[in-house]
Parts: sequence; C-alpha cells; structure tokens
Amino acid sequence: MEKSLLFKFKPEYIFLFLGLLFGLTFLIITPIFQVPDENMHLLRACEVSNFVLHNNKDGDITKDFFPNKNLVKENCSNFQEFKNIPHYTELFEFKDLNYTHNNTGYSFLLYLPSAAGIKITSLLTSNTYIQFYTGRIFNFISWLIITFFAIKIVPRFKWAFLICALFPMTVYEGMSLSADSINLGFAFFYIAYTFYLVYGENKTINRKELCFYIFLSLLSALTKGLFLLTFLSLMIPKEKFKNKFIIVPAIILSVIALQSILTSNSYILTANGVSPEERKILMFSSPVYAVKLFINTLIHKTAFYIQSSIFRLGWLEIEPADTSIFSLTFCYLLAVILENNRSKLTERITAFCIISTFVMLTLFLYYFTFSPLENNVIIGAQGRYFIPLWLILAAVIQQNRIVFTKKQDKILKFLILLTIIVNLVYASILIIKG
Repeated sequence: MEKSLLFKFKPEYIFLFLGLLFGLTFLIITPIFQVPDENMHLLRACEVSNFVLHNNKDGDITKDFFPNKNLVKENCSNFQEFKNIPHYTELFEFKDLNYTHNNTGYSFLLYLPSAAGIKITSLLTSNTYIQFYTGRIFNFISWLIITFFAIKIVPRFKWAFLICALFPMTVYEGMSLSADSINLGFAFFYIAYTFYLVYGENKTINRKELCFYIFLSLLSALTKGLFLLTFLSLMIPKEKFKNKFIIVPAIILSVIALQSILTSNSYILTANGVSPEERKILMFSSPVYAVKLFINTLIHKTAFYIQSSIFRLGWLEIEPADTSIFSLTFCYLLAVILENNRSKLTERITAFCIISTFVMLTLFLYYFTFSPLENNVIIGAQGRYFIPLWLILAAVIQQNRIVFTKKQDKILKFLILLTIIVNLVYASILIIKG
C-alpha cells in the first residue's frame, strides 16, 4: 500500500522544510538585538570577522556599548548610529587585545558563520542592516544544515530530535546572531553521532568513526559547556571496539584538560559585587546552607527552566500560554514512546547522571560568578542552556512496553507534526505583537 504523504518524507526533511520556513519567518520578524545577549554576540562576531580569535582575560570591560534591549522594541532607530560607518570593525580597538567585554571568553569557533557573513557584506556594502542580517542568515543556514545531518544520522529518537529541533526556542536561537545557534547545532550533532555509535547496527566501530568521534570530542572544548557531553561515550558498548576502558577515559580526560587550559586563559564575566573566592569559602564553611540553596533553586526554578527551554522568546518577556508548553512536552514524550526499543539500565543511568551534572554545574557557575543570594535562589541560568538535555533524556525514559499499530503510529505522528506547526505559528504571532 502506498504510504501517505506525511510518511513519504523522513524526519530530517520535515525538519529542513519547517525549520527553513519558520526560521526565516522568525529571522525577518524579530527586531535586532531582541534575542538574548545578541548585542554582545554581535560584538564578538565583529572581532572574529577581523581575525581577533582570542582576547586576554584582563582589561577594560565594555558592557553597555550597544543600545539597551528595551530601546529597540518596535524599530531599528538605535541602529542608525552605525549607518555612516563602512564596517562594524571600525567601531572597536581590535589591535588592543586587552579590550574585553561580556563575550570575550567565548570561542571563535561559535562565531565563524556570523563573522563570515559580516566580513563578506562589510566588503560589499556599508549598510549595517544588511551586515547584521547577513550574520544572522549565515548562522541560520549553518544551524539548519548541522541539525539536518544530526537528525539524519541518529538511529533512534528521530522524532524526538525533530520536535526538540523545532521547539520555538530552538528555532529562535538557531536563526539568531547568538553563539547559541552554532552551539545548539553542534550539541545536536554530537549527541546524534554518539547515539549512532551506541545504537547503530554496526557491530564494531572502525578507525575512521573513532577518529571522527575524537575530533568532535575535542571540538566540544571550544563550545559553551558541551565538553560534558563527552561522558556519553561511556554508553558505547564495549563489544563495539577494543580497549574501551582505555580509550574512553583518555578521550574524556583529554577534553577536560583542554577545557581547563582554555578556561584558565579566557575572561569569565563576573557580576558587580560577586567574589568567586568568597563564594567558595561560603560553600565549604556552610555546606548545609549551600545544599539548601541548590535544592531551593531547583524547587522554584525547574518549571522556568522547562518553559524557557521550549518556548519563551525575546529577552524571555514573550511568554506563551501554558497549553503550548504542555502540548509540546506531551508530544516530546509521545515521540520517545513511539520508539520500539528500550535503553539498557546502564545507558539510562549514565544519561541521567550527565543530565544532573550538566544542570548542577550550570547552577554552580552562576552561583560563583553572577547570582545575588538575598532570595536564597540562584538566578541567571535559563532553559535555553538545557535544550540539548532533552535529547539525552530520551535515552532515560525510553520504553518498549507500548506497541502501536501502523495506523495509530501514523495518527500520533500527524498529531505531533500538527502541534509543532500550530505552536510555531503561535510563536510568530507573539513575536510580531512583541
């Protein structure tokens, strides 16, 4: 029997079509600097476009160079100051490597697409609007391609990957000038390739596959916190390659060492009035208080992390109805259940530990560098940092106890797709209303 129209297309091609359609829509209707920290990401992209790949960790901090986000709501009037400047790069003292700003410590790797877009258009036109949006477009195309191949190569959870890639928050970050665009694309691909090694039908991992995985793992040290994903290598069955208990620890330790070297030589933003050294002393001198602080944070902030990882746009002021969050979460769970497989207990434990560690280290970072402690809650962390964890969570909750008929499977996938489209349309409307 001929397949229905929906099932003539694989999940990666469904993503490509919907991601392209709604990504371009978001890109066009979202004003400049209306994606979180996009103004500072622009500054770092401009540096990379002028081949400033690394800044020293000390020097003058320039936090408020760009227009405040609240002043750029309905039009681009505050962008007019750039109109008579041939290139963005002329605004900055790139020859002084002590010049630092909020995003100084971010790796150049995350800015290669946007920097290329800015550099190419700065040589062709002095129109700063074209330069800005070209940077966005280069990021968007890169994110779209990387995520497409992630969904293509992953042997399990294709529909879970699809819905996570089409969360309104994922698409919003994917089309932006933010480093999160490339960071998310890399996270999707790295997790997908790891799952390919874990769940793929290949009985052994050949040398090329192993070398490519090592290469990806080393690249993870040049991202925003994704080095923790290398612990997923513990899920690879020992039967698939010899000397697993030597090679896997070597990969993990190498990545941690590289991450430590890069971090020690990069600027880390610290909020005014926050001393990391004093926070360390507080943690060790009052461990009970520290434990209560983290528990209290999880109790009061988990719902926010879930919401802002799925659908909360702008500078988090564009908040959807609760039904959108519930419907997308339900569809994600449904997509995982549709898999006719079940993860091993060791794989599930490993995945759960990675998720927990990722969340706790993120909270630790904001505890040490940013959050005031007056309300006994750690603030600063946002759900967009945790989007990749949805992919790993699929390995934790996967079951094979529910069996659907082909007709039921088609109906459920159609409902998932319909829910995605409705929420992306809804997101577009909210962005326009601003």
